[in-house]
Amino acid sequence: MNSTARLGPLEQKIMKCLWKNKKASVREVYTCLNKTRKIAYTTIMTIMNRLVVKGLLTRKKRGRAFYYAPLKTKEQTTKGIVKRIVDTLVNQYGHEAVTAFTNELKKHQ
Repeated sequence: MNSTARLGPLEQKIMKCLWKNKKASVREVYTCLNKTRKIAYTTIMTIMNRLVVKGLLTRKKRGRAFYYAPLKTKEQTTKGIVKRIVDTLVNQYGHEAVTAFTNELKKHQ
């Protein structure tokens, strides 16, 4: 799967923990996320493994635990996601999409 695939809310939170810590085990991400919401350890493990399949994380075994690390920085990942969205809009709607996008950017400056 493409590394610029859209991230769901839980995937975003997991990536945020990993971008902050550079690398972490499932247990460490579980601890990071459990501060703000209750979530099952196995759910986090499943999502982290999916992020490996999507090409967003790498996984290496150290002792009995796997450690995960982002393959790209937050900025690189965000740029890829935005590029994919813009490309889709341009391919589907052409010039109108570019004009609308440019107008929105001007509003936020």
